[in-house]
Amino acid sequence: MRSLHGGKAGAYSAGQWAEGDEREQRFDKDAPYFPVSLTDKGALAQAPGAGKPSAGKLDRAFLQQLRALARILIPSMASKEVAIIAMHAAFLVLRTWLSVIVAELDGKIVKHLVRGQGRKFLAGLLSWFAIAIPATYTNSMIRFLESKLALAFRTRLTQYVHDLYLNDNLSYYKLLMLDGRIANPDQFITTDVARFCNKLSSFLSNLGKPTLDTIIFNIQLIRGVGLQGTVGMFAMYMATASLLRAWTPAFGKMAASHAELEGEFRANHSRLITNAEEIAFYRGEQREGEQLHDSLRRLLQHARSVARRKISHVVLEDMVIKYTWSAFGYLVCALPFFLQPALPGLAAAAAASARGSSDDGGGGYRTQRFITNKRILVNLSDAGGRMMYSIKEIMELTGYTSRVYSLISTLHALRRDEYEQPAARADPDDGSAARTPEFSLSCIQGSVYEDIDGIRLVDVPIVAPSTDPSVGGELLVHPLTWEVRRGQHWMIAGPNGVGKTSVLRVLSGLWPAFAGLVERPEPSEICYIPQRPYLSLGSLRDQVIYPHTYEQMQALGRTDDELMEVLHAVHLAYLPAREGGFDARKEWKDVLSGGEKQRINLARLFYHLPRFAVLDECTSAVSADVEGLMYEHAKRLGITLITISHRPALYKYHTFLLRLG
Repeated sequence: MRSLHGGKAGAYSAGQWAEGDEREQRFDKDAPYFPVSLTDKGALAQAPGAGKPSAGKLDRAFLQQLRALARILIPSMASKEVAIIAMHAAFLVLRTWLSVIVAELDGKIVKHLVRGQGRKFLAGLLSWFAIAIPATYTNSMIRFLESKLALAFRTRLTQYVHDLYLNDNLSYYKLLMLDGRIANPDQFITTDVARFCNKLSSFLSNLGKPTLDTIIFNIQLIRGVGLQGTVGMFAMYMATASLLRAWTPAFGKMAASHAELEGEFRANHSRLITNAEEIAFYRGEQREGEQLHDSLRRLLQHARSVARRKISHVVLEDMVIKYTWSAFGYLVCALPFFLQPALPGLAAAAAASARGSSDDGGGGYRTQRFITNKRILVNLSDAGGRMMYSIKEIMELTGYTSRVYSLISTLHALRRDEYEQPAARADPDDGSAARTPEFSLSCIQGSVYEDIDGIRLVDVPIVAPSTDPSVGGELLVHPLTWEVRRGQHWMIAGPNGVGKTSVLRVLSGLWPAFAGLVERPEPSEICYIPQRPYLSLGSLRDQVIYPHTYEQMQALGRTDDELMEVLHAVHLAYLPAREGGFDARKEWKDVLSGGEKQRINLARLFYHLPRFAVLDECTSAVSADVEGLMYEHAKRLGITLITISHRPALYKYHTFLLRLG
């Protein structure tokens, strides 16, 4: 007997089993780095008075979140991401070194121009064009490596999320249906992950390059304008940086809110596409249009609010970076020529300028030093400006970091069957801690075992879970005790809404067993056929063998001839000829009729040949004679049938009846 998650469906090679175990071991190691308490909604479960981390803030919580995500993005020092970062850093250093050479060359060209030295002037221009070749290549490589790093990050992060999201624990179903912490997970996985990786990769350039430039250019500036001038520039930078930091809006929180509103707008359009036919029958386009316009209005209203808040920030930012720093830079460049008697620390720079001037009897060397210092100051101001701009980038990065971290931490929690906890509240009557609601997802006490040759429920209440942690689930069926042995064909009947399909959900593990004991076969020995037929992307063959792949079908030694026999059994033998063979690829949900879709689902049952099959109203669009032939065929194959239906015509194919309500 195996506990829950002990069995896996499908045909897997030894390598695939080992790969799956390796993933599970990695998830176990990573889980402690992704506590839900670091997310906004996780803070609701903290004790009263505990600090609540906020999305979009540069605080300790952000650094912990980034550290946890870094374990995924850079799994080891031997990973390719480390090599890309090292190459990126090398090109950044090369670019800074070339900037220093260009500054020196700029001053020499102007000096030769002032002196009237035509040949040296032309030689300087040739040197300028010679440097342009490695400089342009360096700039292109920096942008290329930045894009390559973003793609590498996104590849690892998306694969990690997919492995957590689509697993045997049904985390994707729990996230969508049972847990309310993540709304529109498709927005998180597609858009937010991509934006986070782009922001993080560009952050290395936007902050790393200016920091390196600041260090190197300050060293060069000390040689040109003296220590006092450099200290003055640094003090001015720090003062204006503090001013800009205090005036900077909460860009991170704005980015997180904007992404949430984008996800809501996208989800509304997805719902319209998914339910287009039903909406058309009801002529509900006006109502749907109102909902779409409302979500668009909230999105645009937030965008306009962000734009208005950026106006004053951009004005101050441009005034400080483009004009104040430039004016102060000119002043610092002039210090060695005007204030050397008053400031002895500038004597060395001024003396070098004087000696150079005496050589040519004019201002050529002085002009060279001024132009060189000015070029370095321009580069230094540009580096400082990019550092100021990077503050806004960092704040936006905190917002996307919070959202991506929230997704992964929630998936880790659901992997452990840990749902959103109710907020800690005091009982208004006596002030004591409030009791946990009955049938809350935070208090699941049932036991589930697999690898049983039969089905058994012992005192299991059938409860519709609530995604609101402060509200308990709805009891549909009182504690149920029920046993199905091989060869016992059961029919579950009852009026609509009594909980027939809910029994299927608890049995299959979609809904938790809040109490009692559930025993069932391993997943490969039981097949669940839902009421709504599902047709996947792929060929006609893929529809019959789902969820197997063609490679798994071949590994099992199955052939297309066997698939034809399966289609004969469900009276669909004409499909391959009509649609162009088993390799034909179409939008099958639009090509097949309702009855054909249901019979394709039953064809899967006959292909997989499980010991048990649970059929939930899956033949409602099939004629009675064909329906009876398929039931008889299933019984001849030795499949134990459990049918959920209210159609009396199906009673004769079963030996036992479970009536609910």
